[in-house]
Amino acid sequence: MELRVIRTEEAFNQIRPQWDELLSTLDPIPLPLTHAWLQAWWRAFSINMQLEFRCVYIEGALVGVAPLFRVRERYRGVPVTLLKLAANGHTPYSSIVVDSAVIGRERDAVLGLLTKVGCDEIGLFFKIHQSGDLKRFLQDRSMPGHNRVGEKPSLYTPVIRIDQPWEAFYRSRPRKLKKSLNHKLNRFGKNAGFSIHEETISSPDQDTVRELVEISANSWKATVGNDLRSNERSRRFLHNLIESFGPTGLLSAWIIRDGERPVAFEVHLKYDDIVYPIRADFDESYKAYSPGSVLEYTALKRLFENGLVKEYYTCADDYWYLSNWTSEYQSYCTVELFGSSPKLHLLYLLEYRLIPVLKRFLGKRAKQRRRPDGLKGE
Repeated sequence: MELRVIRTEEAFNQIRPQWDELLSTLDPIPLPLTHAWLQAWWRAFSINMQLEFRCVYIEGALVGVAPLFRVRERYRGVPVTLLKLAANGHTPYSSIVVDSAVIGRERDAVLGLLTKVGCDEIGLFFKIHQSGDLKRFLQDRSMPGHNRVGEKPSLYTPVIRIDQPWEAFYRSRPRKLKKSLNHKLNRFGKNAGFSIHEETISSPDQDTVRELVEISANSWKATVGNDLRSNERSRRFLHNLIESFGPTGLLSAWIIRDGERPVAFEVHLKYDDIVYPIRADFDESYKAYSPGSVLEYTALKRLFENGLVKEYYTCADDYWYLSNWTSEYQSYCTVELFGSSPKLHLLYLLEYRLIPVLKRFLGKRAKQRRRPDGLKGE
């Protein structure tokens, strides 16, 4: 068993066939762990980061991969070194992959090499599956170095299965959703200038891509600097994904226009029979027409009618409007593994021992203050 660490993009490109071959054994293939996605992510977000993509080989065959990086950040105001999965808000989920043929103690040994944290590091395993093998391993306190481990909630992502006719699916939706959508569609339809199209994206230089940036710049995200025009890293990541996946025909954009003016968009990346809506924005001045809801309804309807994919993975948290579309979810969490240094030992005790007690105490006090005086203590 051998651990090799990839620290440069050139070295990562050299093992692309082996990396993607290992992922191809999974069903479905995890898009955010593919070479193309990780390369696009790394090129956009790697400022002040040290690449550490770990690979484990057994008798020369690649059996495990972990897309990690190191970065210096503050944890509760204290400067620390974090060993993190290559994931952020743009990433639907993340994980570490081990060949399913590797089982038992050998599997734990591979996971140990892929997740080992130095004595002065905090391992931050972000957006991993709540019931996955990785979480099970990290929380096994019998493993060396796992006696200071904590868990935090992450995403609760709605998933829409495309496995029946649209009419049957839509009929099964809550009455309040259909009533609300009918109202929005009627209001939208009264503007004769509106049009809705799905357009294939194959190059960052397309006029369509420039329209996406324009829409985003006019969205509410511009007020927090998270639109595609002002956030250079987010724009670069989108361009990188287009360069990686666009030539294969896997990327498209649903766009609403009012005459010549772009109003709203939803970008779809289709991969291994799953549609990922990786970005969506709308012009805030058109909010009264609910363009986001209309666009999502239209895109979903077409996906069901075409029957070319099996799932619409929302890439979002459990927002109230999405809960009307489905009752199926994927649950993710963040697991933190603290190194053995005295500083990190104290940070662990602060985060997972002292702060939870203070929160419960303060919550109880707040609850008591809300009660009528005569009911306190009852």
